[in-house]
Amino acid sequence: MFTGIIIDIGTIVELNNDKLVVKFDNPQFSNLDLGTSIAIDGCCLTLSDYENNNLVFQVSEETFSRTALNKNHCGYVNLELPSTLNSFLSGHIVQGHVDSTIKITNIAELENGMWTFKFKDAVSKYIVDKGSITLNGVSLTVVSPSSDKFEVAVINETYNRTNFKYLKDESSVNVEYDIIIKYLEKLNYDN
Repeated sequence: MFTGIIIDIGTIVELNNDKLVVKFDNPQFSNLDLGTSIAIDGCCLTLSDYENNNLVFQVSEETFSRTALNKNHCGYVNLELPSTLNSFLSGHIVQGHVDSTIKITNIAELENGMWTFKFKDAVSKYIVDKGSITLNGVSLTVVSPSSDKFEVAVINETYNRTNFKYLKDESSVNVEYDIIIKYLEKLNYDN
């Protein structure tokens, strides 16, 4: 389980066939046990090796088909280690199971040092005004949802600590809808 609070931005060194290699700066990613789960742009991947002090992951075809990890990627990924029983739950419950990708339609810097990101192609039934959503692994709050569109406000601290600063209009991002909403849907569907 993750919380959507990013602790480092990694650089993609290699993304070929089923192999992803990511360079990192934060020493928390050094000397982890192989098999450790790490959220890469919100996608829970298993650390399979270290190569030249870089993280190495084997990526399935399912992951490539559901996520923005592809040749058009911006080259920088948000990194998060899994939560522990003694860590703060600063964001919201994030599984690292990406539902799909959605596109950015507009990025605007506001006068107060905040940013507004607008998105399209979202599944509206999972989007609640002021509810939680995970974009590229970042825990955010939904603003102004309507049909398949919504916005998020991004403060400077989040903007500077994530790969959001490398994204542009028409970039695809990974989305994980709030797990609580999906469980409620399943309960209602089964009854």
